[in-house]
Amino acid sequence: MLLAGGFAFISCSEPGTIGVEVLPDSDQPGVYFDTTIVVEATTIREDSLRSDEGVAGFNLAGGYADPVFGLARASFYAQVRLPNNNASFTFGTNPELDSVVLTLAYADFYGDTLTPMQFEVFQTEETVFIDSNYYTNDHLNLGRKLYPVVRGGSVPFSLVKPKDSVLVSGAKRAPHLRLRLDNDFGNSFLTGASSNFINNEVFISFFKGIHVRANPSFANETGGGVIASFNLLAGMSKLTFYYTNDGDTTKRNANFEINSSCPRFNRYEHDYSTAQFGNVFPVPGNNKLYIQSMAGVKVRLKFPDLKNLTSSGPVSVNKAELIIPVIENSNYKNHQNLLVFGVDSAGAEALIPDLLFETENYYGGSYSPVNKQYSFTISRYVQRVLSGRIPIDFGLSLSSSFYDLTGGKATGLDPKNAFRTIIPGTSSPGEKIRLKLTYSKLN
Repeated sequence: MLLAGGFAFISCSEPGTIGVEVLPDSDQPGVYFDTTIVVEATTIREDSLRSDEGVAGFNLAGGYADPVFGLARASFYAQVRLPNNNASFTFGTNPELDSVVLTLAYADFYGDTLTPMQFEVFQTEETVFIDSNYYTNDHLNLGRKLYPVVRGGSVPFSLVKPKDSVLVSGAKRAPHLRLRLDNDFGNSFLTGASSNFINNEVFISFFKGIHVRANPSFANETGGGVIASFNLLAGMSKLTFYYTNDGDTTKRNANFEINSSCPRFNRYEHDYSTAQFGNVFPVPGNNKLYIQSMAGVKVRLKFPDLKNLTSSGPVSVNKAELIIPVIENSNYKNHQNLLVFGVDSAGAEALIPDLLFETENYYGGSYSPVNKQYSFTISRYVQRVLSGRIPIDFGLSLSSSFYDLTGGKATGLDPKNAFRTIIPGTSSPGEKIRLKLTYSKLN
Protein backbone atom coordinates (compact mmCIF):
# COMPACT_ATOMS: atom_id res chain seq x y z
CA MET A 1 0.00 0.00 0.00
CA LEU A 2 2.90 2.33 0.79
CA LEU A 3 4.49 1.78 -2.61
CA ALA A 4 1.14 2.22 -4.34
CA GLY A 5 0.62 5.51 -2.51
CA GLY A 6 4.11 6.67 -3.43
CA PHE A 7 3.63 5.84 -7.11
CA ALA A 8 0.28 7.61 -7.13
CA PHE A 9 2.10 10.79 -6.16
CA ILE A 10 5.11 10.55 -8.47
CA SER A 11 3.99 8.72 -11.61
CA CYS A 12 2.13 11.47 -13.46
CA SER A 13 3.62 14.37 -15.36
CA GLU A 14 2.54 17.94 -14.75
CA PRO A 15 0.45 20.02 -17.18
CA GLY A 16 2.63 22.00 -19.52
CA THR A 17 0.68 25.28 -19.80
CA ILE A 18 1.58 27.27 -16.71
CA GLY A 19 2.36 24.35 -14.43
CA VAL A 20 4.10 25.27 -11.20
CA GLU A 21 5.91 28.36 -12.44
CA VAL A 22 5.50 31.29 -10.07
CA LEU A 23 3.93 34.44 -11.44
CA PRO A 24 5.01 37.65 -9.70
CA ASP A 25 1.63 39.17 -8.75
CA SER A 26 -1.83 37.76 -8.31
CA ASP A 27 -3.51 40.87 -9.70
CA GLN A 28 -2.55 40.00 -13.26
CA PRO A 29 -5.48 39.24 -15.56
CA GLY A 30 -6.65 35.65 -15.14
CA VAL A 31 -4.52 35.04 -12.03
CA TYR A 32 -6.23 34.42 -8.69
CA PHE A 33 -4.96 34.45 -5.12
CA ASP A 34 -6.64 32.52 -2.29
CA THR A 35 -5.73 32.17 1.42
CA THR A 36 -9.18 31.16 2.66
CA ILE A 37 -8.87 27.44 1.95
CA VAL A 38 -10.20 25.46 4.91
CA VAL A 39 -7.58 23.48 6.85
CA GLU A 40 -8.49 20.53 9.07
CA ALA A 41 -5.77 19.28 11.41
CA THR A 42 -5.23 16.73 14.18
CA THR A 43 -2.31 15.51 16.26
CA ILE A 44 -1.69 11.75 16.08
CA ARG A 45 0.79 9.27 17.53
CA GLU A 46 3.77 8.29 15.46
CA ASP A 47 4.16 4.59 14.71
CA SER A 48 7.19 2.61 15.82
CA LEU A 49 10.01 3.55 13.46
CA ARG A 50 13.29 2.11 12.39
CA SER A 51 16.12 3.34 14.63
CA ASP A 52 19.21 1.20 13.97
CA GLU A 53 22.59 2.29 12.63
CA GLY A 54 21.27 2.15 9.06
CA VAL A 55 19.17 5.30 9.61
CA ALA A 56 20.32 6.87 12.89
CA GLY A 57 23.76 8.43 12.90
CA PHE A 58 23.68 9.19 16.63
CA ASN A 59 22.38 7.46 19.73
CA LEU A 60 20.36 9.15 22.47
CA ALA A 61 20.13 8.62 26.23
CA GLY A 62 18.32 10.63 28.90
CA GLY A 63 14.88 12.06 29.43
CA TYR A 64 12.90 15.17 30.27
CA ALA A 65 9.66 16.10 32.01
CA ASP A 66 7.94 18.48 29.61
CA PRO A 67 5.03 20.52 31.04
CA VAL A 68 3.29 20.29 27.64
CA PHE A 69 4.38 16.92 26.21
CA GLY A 70 4.72 14.88 29.40
CA LEU A 71 7.60 12.45 29.95
CA ALA A 72 10.04 11.49 27.20
CA ARG A 73 12.83 8.96 27.62
CA ALA A 74 15.57 7.81 25.26
CA SER A 75 18.00 4.91 25.55
CA PHE A 76 20.18 2.84 23.24
CA TYR A 77 21.68 -0.60 22.75
CA ALA A 78 25.12 -1.16 21.24
CA GLN A 79 27.49 -3.98 20.55
CA VAL A 80 31.17 -3.79 21.61
CA ARG A 81 34.11 -5.43 19.83
CA LEU A 82 37.69 -6.46 20.56
CA PRO A 83 40.45 -3.82 20.56
CA ASN A 84 41.46 -3.15 16.94
CA ASN A 85 39.32 -6.17 15.97
CA ASN A 86 42.29 -8.11 17.32
CA ALA A 87 42.06 -11.89 17.07
CA SER A 88 43.46 -13.76 20.10
CA PHE A 89 43.48 -10.62 22.25
CA THR A 90 45.00 -11.07 25.72
CA PHE A 91 45.32 -8.96 28.87
CA GLY A 92 48.73 -10.53 29.56
CA THR A 93 50.02 -12.41 32.57
CA ASN A 94 47.96 -12.25 35.79
CA PRO A 95 46.33 -8.90 34.98
CA GLU A 96 45.17 -6.77 37.91
CA LEU A 97 42.32 -4.33 37.29
CA ASP A 98 42.54 -0.69 38.22
CA SER A 99 39.20 0.44 36.70
CA VAL A 100 36.88 0.00 33.74
CA VAL A 101 35.38 3.11 32.13
CA LEU A 102 32.72 3.63 29.45
CA THR A 103 33.24 6.89 27.53
CA LEU A 104 30.63 8.29 25.16
CA ALA A 105 31.42 11.21 22.84
CA TYR A 106 28.81 13.98 22.83
CA ALA A 107 27.12 15.04 19.60
CA ASP A 108 24.29 17.29 20.84
CA PHE A 109 21.73 17.70 23.63
CA TYR A 110 18.14 18.74 24.27
CA GLY A 111 16.74 20.09 27.53
CA ASP A 112 18.21 21.47 30.74
CA THR A 113 21.90 20.59 31.15
CA LEU A 114 21.77 21.79 34.76
CA THR A 115 19.58 18.82 35.72
CA PRO A 116 21.68 16.13 37.46
CA MET A 117 21.09 12.90 35.57
CA GLN A 118 21.59 9.37 36.84
CA PHE A 119 22.67 7.33 33.83
CA GLU A 120 22.46 3.55 33.98
CA VAL A 121 24.43 0.93 32.06
CA PHE A 122 23.40 -2.71 31.73
CA GLN A 123 24.87 -5.75 30.07
CA THR A 124 22.50 -7.15 27.44
CA GLU A 125 21.51 -10.79 27.24
CA GLU A 126 20.53 -10.89 23.55
CA THR A 127 22.66 -10.61 20.44
CA VAL A 128 21.98 -7.85 17.92
CA PHE A 129 22.81 -8.27 14.25
CA ILE A 130 24.20 -5.76 11.77
CA ASP A 131 21.96 -6.97 8.94
CA SER A 132 18.69 -6.68 10.93
CA ASN A 133 16.32 -3.74 11.32
CA TYR A 134 15.48 -2.50 14.80
CA TYR A 135 12.71 -0.11 15.80
CA THR A 136 12.01 2.52 18.44
CA ASN A 137 9.86 0.16 20.51
CA ASP A 138 12.26 -2.80 20.39
CA HIS A 139 14.04 -3.85 23.56
CA LEU A 140 16.45 -6.56 24.66
CA ASN A 141 16.60 -8.62 27.83
CA LEU A 142 19.04 -7.12 30.32
CA GLY A 143 21.53 -8.79 32.61
CA ARG A 144 24.05 -7.38 35.08
CA LYS A 145 23.84 -3.71 36.03
CA LEU A 146 27.23 -2.18 35.34
CA TYR A 147 26.54 1.40 36.42
CA PRO A 148 25.95 3.18 38.74
CA VAL A 149 27.94 1.54 41.49
CA VAL A 150 27.36 2.86 45.00
CA ARG A 151 30.67 4.19 46.26
CA GLY A 152 31.06 5.94 49.59
CA GLY A 153 27.37 5.50 50.40
CA SER A 154 26.08 7.70 47.56
CA VAL A 155 24.72 7.10 44.07
CA PRO A 156 26.62 9.12 41.43
CA PHE A 157 24.87 11.68 39.26
CA SER A 158 26.21 13.28 36.10
CA LEU A 159 25.80 16.67 34.47
CA VAL A 160 25.58 16.63 30.68
CA LYS A 161 28.33 18.97 29.45
CA PRO A 162 28.46 18.65 25.66
CA LYS A 163 30.64 21.74 25.21
CA ASP A 164 33.22 21.22 27.98
CA SER A 165 36.49 19.37 27.52
CA VAL A 166 37.32 16.61 30.02
CA LEU A 167 40.62 16.32 31.88
CA VAL A 168 41.94 12.74 31.58
CA SER A 169 45.38 11.86 33.00
CA GLY A 170 46.40 15.51 32.93
CA ALA A 171 45.34 16.09 29.31
CA LYS A 172 42.21 17.76 27.94
CA ARG A 173 40.01 15.50 25.83
CA ALA A 174 37.01 16.24 23.61
CA PRO A 175 33.65 16.55 25.43
CA HIS A 176 32.35 13.17 26.53
CA LEU A 177 30.40 11.40 29.25
CA ARG A 178 32.66 9.28 31.45
CA LEU A 179 31.14 6.45 33.53
CA ARG A 180 33.24 4.25 35.80
CA LEU A 181 31.68 0.80 35.74
CA ASP A 182 31.55 -1.99 38.32
CA ASN A 183 34.97 -3.49 39.09
CA ASP A 184 33.42 -6.94 39.48
CA PHE A 185 32.36 -6.64 35.85
CA GLY A 186 35.88 -5.57 34.87
CA ASN A 187 37.42 -8.51 36.70
CA SER A 188 35.09 -10.89 34.87
CA PHE A 189 36.97 -9.90 31.71
CA LEU A 190 40.48 -10.02 33.16
CA THR A 191 39.97 -13.38 34.86
CA GLY A 192 37.84 -14.87 32.09
CA ALA A 193 38.99 -17.69 29.87
CA SER A 194 41.39 -16.66 27.11
CA SER A 195 39.10 -18.48 24.68
CA ASN A 196 36.56 -15.65 25.12
CA PHE A 197 38.85 -13.34 23.16
CA ILE A 198 39.90 -15.55 20.24
CA ASN A 199 37.87 -13.50 17.75
CA ASN A 200 34.91 -11.14 17.63
CA GLU A 201 32.38 -13.88 16.96
CA VAL A 202 33.36 -15.73 20.13
CA PHE A 203 33.71 -12.50 22.12
CA ILE A 204 30.20 -11.31 21.19
CA SER A 205 28.85 -14.63 22.43
CA PHE A 206 30.64 -13.93 25.73
CA PHE A 207 29.64 -10.23 25.96
CA LYS A 208 26.65 -9.33 23.81
CA GLY A 209 26.63 -5.58 24.38
CA ILE A 210 25.46 -2.65 26.51
CA HIS A 211 22.26 -0.74 27.20
CA VAL A 212 22.52 2.92 28.28
CA ARG A 213 19.56 4.81 29.73
CA ALA A 214 18.65 7.38 32.39
CA ASN A 215 16.99 6.62 35.71
CA PRO A 216 13.53 8.30 35.65
CA SER A 217 14.49 10.53 38.61
CA PHE A 218 14.47 13.42 36.10
CA ALA A 219 10.66 13.19 36.15
CA ASN A 220 10.55 14.57 39.70
CA GLU A 221 10.90 18.15 38.45
CA THR A 222 8.63 19.49 35.69
CA GLY A 223 10.73 21.17 33.05
CA GLY A 224 13.82 19.26 34.17
CA GLY A 225 15.88 16.64 32.43
CA VAL A 226 18.05 16.45 29.36
CA ILE A 227 18.55 14.03 26.49
CA ALA A 228 22.13 13.67 25.31
CA SER A 229 23.02 12.67 21.77
CA PHE A 230 26.17 10.56 21.43
CA ASN A 231 28.44 9.76 18.51
CA LEU A 232 29.33 6.13 19.16
CA LEU A 233 31.59 6.00 16.10
CA ALA A 234 33.88 8.71 17.47
CA GLY A 235 37.24 7.49 18.73
CA MET A 236 36.35 8.73 22.20
CA SER A 237 33.42 6.30 22.46
CA LYS A 238 34.80 3.04 23.86
CA LEU A 239 34.92 0.64 26.79
CA THR A 240 38.37 0.92 28.43
CA PHE A 241 39.98 -1.45 30.91
CA TYR A 242 42.87 0.02 32.95
CA TYR A 243 45.15 -2.61 34.47
CA THR A 244 48.66 -3.82 35.27
CA ASN A 245 50.30 -7.21 34.77
CA ASP A 246 51.87 -9.50 37.36
CA GLY A 247 55.18 -8.07 38.59
CA ASP A 248 54.90 -5.05 36.29
CA THR A 249 54.01 -1.53 37.45
CA THR A 250 53.39 -0.30 33.90
CA LYS A 251 49.85 1.04 33.60
CA ARG A 252 48.11 -0.48 30.62
CA ASN A 253 44.76 -0.04 28.94
CA ALA A 254 42.65 -2.01 26.50
CA ASN A 255 40.07 -0.13 24.43
CA PHE A 256 37.14 -2.30 23.38
CA GLU A 257 35.57 -0.55 20.40
CA ILE A 258 32.15 0.59 19.25
CA ASN A 259 32.79 0.79 15.53
CA SER A 260 30.96 0.65 12.20
CA SER A 261 30.72 -3.15 12.46
CA CYS A 262 28.75 -2.88 15.69
CA PRO A 263 24.96 -2.93 15.40
CA ARG A 264 23.19 -0.37 17.61
CA PHE A 265 19.72 1.11 17.91
CA ASN A 266 17.66 3.67 19.84
CA ARG A 267 14.64 2.99 22.01
CA TYR A 268 12.15 5.81 22.73
CA GLU A 269 9.39 5.93 25.33
CA HIS A 270 6.66 8.57 25.80
CA ASP A 271 4.18 8.98 28.65
CA TYR A 272 1.45 11.41 27.58
CA SER A 273 -0.72 10.87 30.67
CA THR A 274 0.62 14.17 32.05
CA ALA A 275 0.68 15.99 28.70
CA GLN A 276 -1.51 19.06 28.22
CA PHE A 277 -3.20 17.37 25.26
CA GLY A 278 -3.71 14.05 27.05
CA ASN A 279 -3.11 10.53 25.81
CA VAL A 280 -6.23 9.94 23.71
CA PHE A 281 -5.49 10.24 19.99
CA PRO A 282 -6.21 11.79 17.55
CA VAL A 283 -6.19 15.15 19.35
CA PRO A 284 -8.40 17.79 17.65
CA GLY A 285 -6.32 20.65 16.28
CA ASN A 286 -8.64 23.57 16.91
CA ASN A 287 -6.50 25.10 19.67
CA LYS A 288 -2.99 23.73 19.24
CA LEU A 289 -1.08 21.11 17.28
CA TYR A 290 2.02 19.20 18.36
CA ILE A 291 5.08 17.64 16.72
CA GLN A 292 7.71 15.69 18.65
CA SER A 293 10.82 13.82 17.53
CA MET A 294 11.79 10.39 18.88
CA ALA A 295 8.75 8.73 17.29
CA GLY A 296 6.45 10.93 19.35
CA VAL A 297 3.56 12.79 17.70
CA LYS A 298 2.90 14.39 14.31
CA VAL A 299 0.21 16.40 12.53
CA ARG A 300 -2.27 15.30 9.86
CA LEU A 301 -3.65 17.98 7.52
CA LYS A 302 -6.62 17.92 5.15
CA PHE A 303 -8.11 20.51 2.78
CA PRO A 304 -11.73 19.37 2.38
CA ASP A 305 -12.81 22.26 0.13
CA LEU A 306 -9.77 22.34 -2.12
CA LYS A 307 -11.46 20.69 -5.09
CA ASN A 308 -14.18 23.34 -5.07
CA LEU A 309 -11.74 25.55 -6.96
CA THR A 310 -12.45 23.46 -10.06
CA SER A 311 -16.25 23.79 -9.80
CA SER A 312 -16.31 26.22 -12.74
CA GLY A 313 -13.61 24.49 -14.74
CA PRO A 314 -9.98 23.31 -14.54
CA VAL A 315 -7.27 25.46 -13.00
CA SER A 316 -3.52 25.57 -13.25
CA VAL A 317 -1.54 26.11 -10.05
CA ASN A 318 1.12 28.79 -10.25
CA LYS A 319 2.23 28.37 -6.65
CA ALA A 320 0.91 26.66 -3.52
CA GLU A 321 2.65 27.60 -0.27
CA LEU A 322 1.86 25.91 3.03
CA ILE A 323 2.63 28.19 6.00
CA ILE A 324 3.16 26.65 9.46
CA PRO A 325 3.51 29.23 12.28
CA VAL A 326 4.85 28.17 15.68
CA ILE A 327 4.32 29.09 19.31
CA GLU A 328 7.67 30.14 20.75
CA ASN A 329 8.93 28.54 23.98
CA SER A 330 12.31 29.71 25.25
CA ASN A 331 12.87 26.55 27.31
CA TYR A 332 12.65 24.15 24.36
CA LYS A 333 14.04 24.49 20.87
CA ASN A 334 11.80 24.20 17.84
CA HIS A 335 12.70 21.70 15.14
CA GLN A 336 15.27 23.05 12.74
CA ASN A 337 13.44 21.34 9.88
CA LEU A 338 10.11 19.67 9.27
CA LEU A 339 8.84 17.65 6.32
CA VAL A 340 5.48 17.34 4.59
CA PHE A 341 4.53 13.94 3.20
CA GLY A 342 1.49 12.63 1.43
CA VAL A 343 -0.65 9.96 3.07
CA ASP A 344 -1.54 6.70 1.35
CA SER A 345 -4.70 4.61 1.74
CA ALA A 346 -3.11 2.65 4.61
CA GLY A 347 -2.38 5.84 6.54
CA ALA A 348 1.37 5.68 5.97
CA GLU A 349 3.60 8.46 4.64
CA ALA A 350 4.20 8.64 0.89
CA LEU A 351 6.40 10.96 -1.12
CA ILE A 352 4.74 13.96 -2.71
CA PRO A 353 6.27 15.10 -6.03
CA ASP A 354 7.47 18.42 -4.56
CA LEU A 355 9.62 16.55 -2.03
CA LEU A 356 10.86 14.12 -4.65
CA PHE A 357 11.56 16.43 -7.60
CA GLU A 358 12.24 19.91 -6.23
CA THR A 359 15.38 21.28 -4.58
CA GLU A 360 15.46 21.82 -0.84
CA ASN A 361 15.54 25.60 -1.28
CA TYR A 362 12.35 25.49 -3.37
CA TYR A 363 10.51 22.87 -1.32
CA GLY A 364 11.37 24.54 2.03
CA GLY A 365 10.79 23.14 5.51
CA SER A 366 13.49 25.04 7.45
CA TYR A 367 12.49 27.03 10.50
CA SER A 368 12.67 30.82 10.07
CA PRO A 369 13.43 32.47 13.44
CA VAL A 370 12.61 35.85 11.88
CA ASN A 371 9.14 34.88 10.67
CA LYS A 372 8.69 32.24 13.39
CA GLN A 373 7.34 29.77 10.89
CA TYR A 374 8.03 26.96 8.45
CA SER A 375 6.96 27.21 4.82
CA PHE A 376 6.65 24.55 2.12
CA THR A 377 6.05 24.88 -1.61
CA ILE A 378 3.67 22.05 -2.55
CA SER A 379 2.49 23.25 -5.97
CA ARG A 380 2.85 19.90 -7.72
CA TYR A 381 0.86 18.11 -5.02
CA VAL A 382 -2.01 20.63 -5.15
CA GLN A 383 -2.05 20.54 -8.96
CA ARG A 384 -2.46 16.77 -8.93
CA VAL A 385 -5.27 16.94 -6.40
CA LEU A 386 -7.13 19.54 -8.47
CA SER A 387 -6.58 17.72 -11.76
CA GLY A 388 -7.78 14.40 -10.33
CA ARG A 389 -4.42 12.70 -10.78
CA ILE A 390 -4.62 11.94 -7.06
CA PRO A 391 -8.11 10.41 -7.22
CA ILE A 392 -8.55 10.13 -3.44
CA ASP A 393 -6.71 12.69 -1.35
CA PHE A 394 -5.90 11.34 2.11
CA GLY A 395 -4.23 14.58 3.16
CA LEU A 396 -0.73 15.47 4.28
CA SER A 397 1.49 14.43 7.17
CA LEU A 398 3.65 17.05 8.91
CA SER A 399 6.44 15.53 10.97
CA SER A 400 10.09 15.60 11.98
CA SER A 401 10.77 12.67 9.66
CA PHE A 402 13.35 12.12 7.04
CA TYR A 403 12.71 9.76 4.15
CA ASP A 404 14.70 6.56 3.70
CA LEU A 405 14.74 6.17 -0.08
CA THR A 406 16.63 2.88 0.19
CA GLY A 407 14.07 1.36 2.53
CA GLY A 408 11.18 3.04 0.74
CA LYS A 409 9.52 4.57 3.79
CA ALA A 410 9.53 7.55 6.11
CA THR A 411 11.58 6.63 9.18
CA GLY A 412 10.23 9.46 11.32
CA LEU A 413 13.60 9.95 12.98
CA ASP A 414 15.51 13.11 13.55
CA PRO A 415 18.48 11.24 15.01
CA LYS A 416 20.39 14.24 16.34
CA ASN A 417 17.78 15.54 18.71
CA ALA A 418 14.61 15.23 20.74
CA PHE A 419 13.05 18.51 19.57
CA ARG A 420 9.38 19.36 19.80
CA THR A 421 7.24 22.08 18.21
CA ILE A 422 3.87 23.62 19.11
CA ILE A 423 1.69 25.05 16.31
CA PRO A 424 -1.34 27.34 16.69
CA GLY A 425 -4.60 25.50 16.06
CA THR A 426 -6.88 25.97 13.08
CA SER A 427 -9.26 28.12 15.17
CA SER A 428 -6.57 30.26 16.79
CA PRO A 429 -7.34 34.01 16.75
CA GLY A 430 -3.90 34.99 15.45
CA GLU A 431 -1.52 33.29 13.05
CA LYS A 432 -2.55 29.79 12.00
CA ILE A 433 -1.81 27.19 9.36
CA ARG A 434 -2.81 28.43 5.91
CA LEU A 435 -2.46 27.42 2.29
CA LYS A 436 -1.56 30.35 0.03
CA LEU A 437 -2.66 29.50 -3.49
CA THR A 438 -2.00 31.39 -6.71
CA TYR A 439 -3.70 29.86 -9.74
CA SER A 440 -5.08 30.52 -13.19
CA LYS A 441 -8.41 29.38 -14.63
CA LEU A 442 -8.14 27.43 -17.86
CA ASN A 443 -10.56 27.85 -20.76
